[in-house]
Amino acid sequence: MPKTIAITPSWYWPDAIDRVAGIPPYSATELCVDAHARDKPDRAALVSDAGEISFAELQRQVVGTAEALTRTGASRAVLPGALSVDAVIRLLAALSAGVQTRIVGADEDLEAAAIAFKSEYNLAELEIVASSNSTDPAHPKSDDLKKAAVTIPGRSALVNHSHRSLLAASISLVSFLRPQRDRSWLAVLPLDRWDGLLSVLAPLFVGVPVIVASDASGEALAETIVKYQPGTAVMDLASAVAATRDAKRAVKKARGVLDAVVLSTEGLFSPGDRQRVGKSFGAAALTMFGLAETGAIFVSHPQWYLDEAVGIPLTNAHVVPSDPRNGEPIQALWELVESAEVTVKGPALMCGYEGQDCEGRFIDGRFRTGVIASSDANGMIYILPD
Repeated sequence: MPKTIAITPSWYWPDAIDRVAGIPPYSATELCVDAHARDKPDRAALVSDAGEISFAELQRQVVGTAEALTRTGASRAVLPGALSVDAVIRLLAALSAGVQTRIVGADEDLEAAAIAFKSEYNLAELEIVASSNSTDPAHPKSDDLKKAAVTIPGRSALVNHSHRSLLAASISLVSFLRPQRDRSWLAVLPLDRWDGLLSVLAPLFVGVPVIVASDASGEALAETIVKYQPGTAVMDLASAVAATRDAKRAVKKARGVLDAVVLSTEGLFSPGDRQRVGKSFGAAALTMFGLAETGAIFVSHPQWYLDEAVGIPLTNAHVVPSDPRNGEPIQALWELVESAEVTVKGPALMCGYEGQDCEGRFIDGRFRTGVIASSDANGMIYILPD
């Protein structure tokens, strides 16, 4: 582990950033769509090469499509995870209608996934309804906000997330990063990933436009950044590195546009890769570590970070160093521990595995990630080899 000078106390925390943020008892669509349709109806919500959709129009399409979905009588549905404006609308409609949605990855067989999930509807076949007669959008009841709403692939099983955990992940990230509220976000990741869902729902929660770009190849990515001038981009580290290598000239034209590029990773990474991305885009390169079960756990902060470190626990993530043999807490601060298993507790945790129990994965309400990490004297976290 790299050694650093202890220039700050072990309780270091970025200035003006909340350690804990409350999660309101509302559905994801109430706070990501309806609130903005009421307060800033004409502001762009989703933007793509096909045009832009305002928050008011997004609400009409989500409500109308949710009503059409409700008429099918489906309680479970599947949705291909490929990112597109239509896929985002269908996902929001399913959330609004209270239909549990299994998001299927590109490497999975959609029909087989539908059979295994016992779904009654393929959302890809659901026509997007451009209007609705309803003046009061329907939402899941408060008792259902903690129940499974979205199901995505995990490392070893299907992972269920609720309205509450989806909202908590979004609120935690924006509370921690405090992005500019007048700049859009660029989303390129598929929706069957935890970071893909976060890249869409977090900016919608803030109420800024989401630039939906399904093509994350180097030249297309750079052209999208230059064209739409987003402030934040969310992508996985490997793809970002590939883009800087495969399209150097195109990426150079996009240099200095972004304020930050959030680079998701699920394990070890090369600090040189992060440096390369940051230098190429002329932006803060912020790593974000997480799992499908937990959402983001560690995130770098623009105020202060080290290229070798993955970050620090973000808002609402209570991370405890634990004995990897049994998950029991180690009674010492992170910076005094040579290595420990990362266990985490917080509102963004999954609500369970689909069709399986969570026996052995939780201890005293903390999820055992199986990831080994250590810290330096400043509280920065380093992922270690298994």
